[in-house]
This record gives sequence, C-alpha cells and structure tokens, in this order.
Amino acid sequence: MLSLLLTLSPPLAVAAMSPGEHLQQLLVAGRQGVLPGVMIEQWTDLQRLYEQRDWQLIWSDANGAPLAMRRQQLAAWVVLSHAHGLDPRDYGVERLSYAGAGYADLPSSLALSAAGSVPQLSGEVLLNDLLMSHAFIRLAQDLSGSRLDLSQIDPLWRLPPKSLDPVALLQRLEQGVSVDQLLSELLPRSAEYARLVTLHQELTLQAQQPYQPAELPTGLLRAGDRHPGVVQLRDWLSHQGVLNAAESSLEEEARYTDRVAEAVRQYQQQQGLKVDGIYGPDTRAAMLTSPAQKLQQVRANLARWRALPVSLGDRYLLVRTASFSLDLVEQGQVVERHAIITGRPARPSLSFATEVDKLILNPSWTVPFRLAVEDLLPKQQQDPDYFERLGIEVLALQDGHWKPVDSASIDWSGLSRQNFRYLLRQRPGPHNSLGRIRFGMANPHSIFLHDTPQQSLFEARSRAFSSGCIRVQGIGQLAQTLLGEASLETQLSEETTRHLPLAQPLPVYLVYLSVWVDEQQQAHFYADLYGTDARMNAVLGPQPQPPSPQLMQLAQKLLKK
Repeated sequence: MLSLLLTLSPPLAVAAMSPGEHLQQLLVAGRQGVLPGVMIEQWTDLQRLYEQRDWQLIWSDANGAPLAMRRQQLAAWVVLSHAHGLDPRDYGVERLSYAGAGYADLPSSLALSAAGSVPQLSGEVLLNDLLMSHAFIRLAQDLSGSRLDLSQIDPLWRLPPKSLDPVALLQRLEQGVSVDQLLSELLPRSAEYARLVTLHQELTLQAQQPYQPAELPTGLLRAGDRHPGVVQLRDWLSHQGVLNAAESSLEEEARYTDRVAEAVRQYQQQQGLKVDGIYGPDTRAAMLTSPAQKLQQVRANLARWRALPVSLGDRYLLVRTASFSLDLVEQGQVVERHAIITGRPARPSLSFATEVDKLILNPSWTVPFRLAVEDLLPKQQQDPDYFERLGIEVLALQDGHWKPVDSASIDWSGLSRQNFRYLLRQRPGPHNSLGRIRFGMANPHSIFLHDTPQQSLFEARSRAFSSGCIRVQGIGQLAQTLLGEASLETQLSEETTRHLPLAQPLPVYLVYLSVWVDEQQQAHFYADLYGTDARMNAVLGPQPQPPSPQLMQLAQKLLKK
C-alpha cells in the first residue's frame, strides 16, 4: 500500500545539491528501501520519467509552489477510483485531509498550502512529487486494465494483456492535457461500463447499511395460492420496484395473485432465473442475496470491462457468455439483441476477440476430435445407423488426403479415443448441428456463432448447453442485417454451401459478463457459471472501504462528473 504520509527524520535538506541531484538521491534511497514510511513499486518508471523531464518536478513549479489543478484532479480521481471497484488506499487516500483551496479533505500533498505561501524545494516537496507521480502511474495502470493480467486469473481468458506507458502518458501534461482528461481516456467508452459503474455506486450505498435478510416464505407459490408470507413478499417486491404498491394494496394481501406472479416473473428475468412466475427456492435464494455479495460480482465484471480495448469499435458484436445474450452495437447504440446458448461448464465458452468476415450458408460441420470421440462415437456404437441418419460422413486419411469411407465397414465397437483415426463431417441439411447459417470468424479455438436446429433450447433461462460454440436465436435476422440489401432468403434457397463475404469485417468480443445493466438502467445478474467471478474476487480481495459520500460529491464537483 502506498502511503503519502511523510514524516522524515532528520529532514531532507537540499541546500548543497540541485533539485535534480536530490531527486536522484531519493530514487537511489527508495530502491534501497531506506526512505521511512514510503512504499513504491515503480521505481524504474519514476527514474525514466524524471530523466526524460531533465529532473523537473511535475506537481510543483520550479520554485516548489504546488500546481493546484493537477494535484486536485489527481486527488479527486483517487477518491472516485472506488466507483470503479478499485481501492483508493492503493493510491494514498490516507492523506485525504483538506489543506486548502476550499476542498477540505483533499490530500495535503495534493492541494494548495492553506496559507498560499510558496514552499521551498525541501526534501518533502521533492519526495511528494515522486509519491504523486507514483500514485498517478498506479492509478492509470488500474484504470486502463494494464496492471492485471486476467489470463493469470481466469483460465478461459484469451484476450491479449493490455499495456500502458505511464511515462509517456504523464509527459502529455506538458502539452496542456489535464490529469482528468488523461485518466478519463483510459476507461472503457462503452455506455454499458458507465451503467455498471453507477450500479456499483448504488450497491455501495446499500452495502453500508446494516443488512437484515427479509423474512420471505419458503416452499413453492403459484398464482392463486394463499400463504401468510405473501404479505412480506409483496412488501419486498414493492421495494424492488417490480410491484406497484398502490395496486397491490387493493388485493387480498396473503394471496399469491397474478399481479404478484408477474412481479416475480420480472424479478426472475432480471436475475437470470427460470422465468415462470413461480416462487421457489432458487427465486428465494436470489432475493436473499445481500448488496455486499452483489457488489463483489459487479466489481469482478468492472475489471473484465477494463481488460477489454478502450473502444470496441463503431460497429461490433458483444457476446455475454455468462448471461446468454448477444448485442449488435452501432455507434454506441444497441440495434439488435439476441438470446444465445453457450458452453456447458464441462466445455465452457472462452473469452476472446475476433472478427466476422463472411457468412456461411448451409454449412457442413467438421466435428472436433473431442466431440467425435466423447459424444458421437458412443452413440454410433449403440446405434449403427446413427451417423447415416444424421448425415455424418466418415473420412479416413489415405495418401495424405481425407477420403470418405463406408461407415458400415468399420468395427466401431473396437474404437476409443486412443485409436480413433477418422474425421467426421456432417453434411448440410435439416439435422446439421450448425443449422443453416454459420458466421465465419477465424480463431484457434474452433468457436463460432451459428444457427441450431434445436430451437426449443432457447426457452430455458440458463442456456449452457453447447460444447463451447455460440448458438444464436434469430441468427437469420442478424445475418440479414450484416449482409445489407442482398436478400438472405434468396441465398438460402439454394441447398449448396455458400460463402458470402461481408463488406467490412465485424469485430466480435466474447466475454464472461455475469452482470450487465440495460438501457433502462435495469441490472441483470446471472450465476457464476464457470466459477471465474470467484477466482477474480479471490485476487481482488475484500471490498475496499468507500470514501464518505460527502468526499465523493466534492470529488465529482471538482471534476464536473
């Protein structure tokens, strides 16, 4: 933890040396760990930064007078970092005590002196400059998502780690760019990230209140049932904003009416539960989830967003693998939203980025080896006509080429993973596992967006049914949107496989997002399907102590947020 509390004994004096020489001496002492009360990690970055500046200070002028706006904006960002799921203590929030400039509780090292006097270039002024630079560097790395490599936490994360040159970033201050602008530019530009930040702030306030679990009924409740606990359930649903209290008061309070069932249905929709309007154990457990538990889940998802590129592009597909939804986003606006089916926990869908460059109509399906030996081979062993009925042809390697062979000539009973030497390929048709449309998106994981003949699976709320690929409901509509004016139905009427290139490749981001907030500010929570929220929170640690609401408001006022 970085501490900005400077109690130096004996005081560092600079009378016998230049400020540059003294800064170099401080850096050497810091590397050796002999500066009392100082904990800094990025000594190398600080050395490079001040060398490039010819040892000029960043947070004070040449005479040691504080550069007030820079300091105040940095202090405000330290405070507001909590809204992004970060810990202000990592950047020196312990020093938050107002020293002047009308912003009581700003760090004394980050504010104007109370008397407005010009301090001398004392050792404390120089060391504070180093400490503030270090606070900026670490905060910039966290806001940009470059300090945390998610692939070291989440085994399913395949996006490249982000990088940031904090020295180059700080140098832009001399070009007239403000601290506020530098740090703001590091955050995701997606409106969904901003809505998630707002949700984090709301849950933070709720979590600060003593949590008393509601006394909700147990068992199952269906429309028409009577139970004394429905009285408490109505009150709880009204506080959640899904049941109109005035309309509810006109009904028999102990009856689970259609109105109550509809409110439960809305709540189930928000929480990623089975949407049936029946109150049961799963719905009750979700209702009893504390704000602190939800806060940790939001915090993990904020970290994932920051690990993505700052801008996802003017037009892209966002695939939320944990919450079974896909968005087509154009100029920051969602133009289509589709339900999806993702990988089951034993065969999870990965998080990665790629591009769709073509549509493949009436595709064939080359079965991955794992699926061939674990799923299809046992079925063929039980039913010799299985491959033929599903249009699956068997190919063997002959003279360096895969050539079809008669499946009836193969002794399937003697085959296993260890001696399976065949390639399985399913012909286009009504039974093809990819359906009628597959999106061509090059990636080393053999994960694609595609159609499915099993449309009934979309009726389930939790849809982790696939072997890793993404099945898209209404993919024909999405394909038509991407194709433009050309008629998709005309192209599909031909039974042969066709490849239709897109005019421009479309970025696709598959991301494990278990919480998201829609355009109506409604939060949607889903179960930690693959256990990666738990892994993330184990690394992030306990929820950090929030700054006071007054301090947050002052910081927002300073930055006009």
